[in-house]
Amino acid sequence: MPWQRELVKPLCPMKKTDLPFPFPINASSKPLHKEKTLRLSLWARVLLVLALRAISAFAYLDRTEPPLILAHRAGALVVPENTIEGWAESRIRYRPDVWELDVRLTADDSLVVIHDEAVDRTTNGSGLVREMAFTQIRSLDAGFWFTPDSGKTYPWREKGLRIPTLGQVFDSFPRDFFNIEIKDSLTYAAARLVGIIREKRMQNQVVVASVYAEVLECFREFDPSVATAATPEEIRKFILWGKLGLGFLARTTMDAVQVPEYSGSIHVVTPGFVKRCHRKGIQVHVWTVNDAEAIKRLLEMGADGVITDRPDVADRVAKTMGFRKFQSSEGN
Repeated sequence: MPWQRELVKPLCPMKKTDLPFPFPINASSKPLHKEKTLRLSLWARVLLVLALRAISAFAYLDRTEPPLILAHRAGALVVPENTIEGWAESRIRYRPDVWELDVRLTADDSLVVIHDEAVDRTTNGSGLVREMAFTQIRSLDAGFWFTPDSGKTYPWREKGLRIPTLGQVFDSFPRDFFNIEIKDSLTYAAARLVGIIREKRMQNQVVVASVYAEVLECFREFDPSVATAATPEEIRKFILWGKLGLGFLARTTMDAVQVPEYSGSIHVVTPGFVKRCHRKGIQVHVWTVNDAEAIKRLLEMGADGVITDRPDVADRVAKTMGFRKFQSSEGN
């Protein structure tokens, strides 16, 4: 099966014949780390990426006004998550700025929008996404388990909701903004994502994230013109350098940090942390924040965005704080 063959594929740099788009994208995007034939130093690579980004308009990071409401999986507590119908409902009713979504590879290397490793929680099917062909996944009811009232009703069952490909999402909402998390640990997923973003001309409308440093580093090298969030290791180093008073040593090739307010006993998002990020030109997006008081506290602190399952709550808070205007049908 394709997914079994994938397990033995080398990490970045990948073979050029494996890439789903013409390679290189440009001279700056050749795989550099681990490539013995290229001798650019780390600092030269960093300067190259920064130079490219200085002349590139970056996604919603430059094109919208913070604070941003990033609807987590389209707003998972108010609409069927990661579905085209769910996002359509969310964007009309709650007007989030960004759809935060997740992508995974299928057995036949389609890049589909789903959070979990398996389809069981959100659909009427079962099985691992990576072991299923897209035709199998496409036959499932993606609204089957959504309930707005703790299981009393399931209003989206048999309404035709399907797990979409990322390409279908882009085609449906070509002017919207997206925060895309690569869920696979395979670097081929980064290559597939670059190809789709380029094909649909969405470079300036996305920010890409992954907990897998190797995957995100490969994505950056395949196309440095697309904005990316920090990896967990980059965040840890950024926090450490800041606490030591050595923030100037922190790597700044990331465009946003996406973090929880607290990580265990560590208070991550503090006024000082936000200020350090802003001095480096890095946006701060906090996840996953569903409580109105927490949203208000973070926005007052200067966070650039909140990632939330409740875009309805975030919308109300932003309006009462004066960040958003009430619509004519709403009261003040």
